[in-house]
Amino acid sequence: MTWLAPGAFAALVLLAGPLIVHLLARRNARRLIFPATHFVHATKAAAVALRRPSDIGLLLLRLAIVAVAVVAAARPLVMTPWRLARWNARVSRAVVVDTSRGVIAGRLADQEAPNTFAGRRVDTPALSDGIERAVRWLQGTAPSRREVVVISDFQRGSLDEETLKEIPADVGVRFIRAGVPPDTRRVEPPPVAGWRGRLWQATVTVDAAGTWTSWLRRGVAEAPGWIWVTASPVEVTAADRALRAAAALGVPAGDDRRRVLVTFAGAAALVPAPQPAQSPWIASAALALLHSELVRDVDPGVSVGERDGVMVVNAPMPATAFAAPAVIRAALLAVRPAAIVDREAEVVTLPDADLARWRRDPAPVTASALPRADESDSRWVWALALMLLAVEGYVRRVHVRSVEREAHADAA
Repeated sequence: MTWLAPGAFAALVLLAGPLIVHLLARRNARRLIFPATHFVHATKAAAVALRRPSDIGLLLLRLAIVAVAVVAAARPLVMTPWRLARWNARVSRAVVVDTSRGVIAGRLADQEAPNTFAGRRVDTPALSDGIERAVRWLQGTAPSRREVVVISDFQRGSLDEETLKEIPADVGVRFIRAGVPPDTRRVEPPPVAGWRGRLWQATVTVDAAGTWTSWLRRGVAEAPGWIWVTASPVEVTAADRALRAAAALGVPAGDDRRRVLVTFAGAAALVPAPQPAQSPWIASAALALLHSELVRDVDPGVSVGERDGVMVVNAPMPATAFAAPAVIRAALLAVRPAAIVDREAEVVTLPDADLARWRRDPAPVTASALPRADESDSRWVWALALMLLAVEGYVRRVHVRSVEREAHADAA
């Protein structure tokens, strides 16, 4: 037997209630006619005397009612073969659907919904995140055989064995392939400006043999107008050189409305002063900047704030410092990360042999599923408590009638 709510046993302290009532119950002395009181010896009665509880049988019956009610509240569960067989006959299934570009898996997901005890569909562009959410949902389902079904085209890198280790061993795993990528993909990422003073367009070709990138010069690059620097009056020229050096390695295309200001030591104070970052894009860029390898060794470190929607990077160093271009470059890449290849361009998929090796059937229900049980045998215990309550009412009425008869007899 297993108790699904063992904390209910703390209510056993309620057993003191009937006991106290019976100890303090008022007793009516029986009146007897005695002809000669001088034959009765005088005694000294104590003001308070210990005495046994009244109506022992009724007290035991009431204690039993309280005890049985507490046991019912603790939700007892008896693991019987028929109950275990019923749990093993039902399946809880979480279907993880890859929603990344090029995967059409809606119909396949709908085919997994019928004949399930409990089901959940998890749409996600990242399979690792979807599997984590699916496992978290399965951990709260009622006892049943549990299974995770992953539907994807299974591009290389979308799933690995380490991610699957997060799935409990008793949870089954199945894989359904949805579509096959083409043999070759050609992708044109956003243009890059600044390298050698030109605007460059890359063309990436991906196939099973490898990745090739060709660059085409599209024209003369303009200086980035969304980022500027300030420094002391005597270092303005050095600050401009540092900005040109940082942009000379290439600036990815992006949203020009996201502006950045880099201030060096000695620059005029900003009025009003920058405040902590509030805009989501500035907060995200600030984290990327502070974790950048380009500024990791800068001492003292840079700080990031926000002023009128502009990301303000405070670099407490002169613009002539050796690390000045590195700080500006880190700010550039924090706002516009360098990425020339789309992950969805991958054409190689995980081998069927790996998917078959990772597949496993859901294990039978074990004792570890008992805390998730959605049923218990407490209803039978509650029925016993109600029966005892009915017996207590009958015994109490009989006792009252007996006392009344004795009182009538004394009065006669």
